[in-house]
Amino acid sequence: MISATRKPAVVFLFVLLALATACGGGGDATAPPPDHTPTTYSLIVNGIPKTAPYSLATKQQVTIQIKFFNAAGEDLDAVEAEHFGGLTLNPASLGTVTRVTDHHYQFLVATSPTPVSGTLTVSFGHDEPANEVSFDPAPLEVFVAGQN
Repeated sequence: MISATRKPAVVFLFVLLALATACGGGGDATAPPPDHTPTTYSLIVNGIPKTAPYSLATKQQVTIQIKFFNAAGEDLDAVEAEHFGGLTLNPASLGTVTRVTDHHYQFLVATSPTPVSGTLTVSFGHDEPANEVSFDPAPLEVFVAGQN
């Protein structure tokens, strides 16, 4: 039991703790970055970071993960649940693109059975079309393994 003289101090500490927690005093280190607008990206193909120009072998299925970064260089993986990445191949004969279930920044790409050159375009948005930010197209070559 709390004595009558200590009760105001306990109530004061409880209120102070509640206010600190409500105002972000909990120090959540996993909080998403405040700026969710990507200015750059990188691609990871089958777990390996890649840079443009991109090349993929014919008749393959690869997983491509997009890593988005804001102007401060902060990784935007923390906001993936509320945002979407987009991956478009041009011409479409480069391959087919399918979003990985429950991963808004990952795609399965089944490459063309024949060699073809074109571009890939990465985009970003708040819904599945991911059409709010579009990056410049990057070169993509689908080649026959052993001939590149």
